[in-house]
Amino acid sequence: MKIQNYSEIKLLNDKYIEEGVSKNQIGYVIEVYDDGYEVEFSDENGNTIALFSVKEEDIEKTENK
Repeated sequence: MKIQNYSEIKLLNDKYIEEGVSKNQIGYVIEVYDDGYEVEFSDENGNTIALFSVKEEDIEKTENK
């Protein structure tokens, strides 16, 4: 099942540690692609930490949104 735009997600692994985010980091889907998602990760002040594409198997939708 595809995750919708603006859904809150969390990372399931440390595959993107070089991008500045690690396992269990919360982000939001900005764009849905055929083979993945564009996700934005922000700090507690709303400043963007990272913005990049992920594969569906690397994330899961949270209960919050």
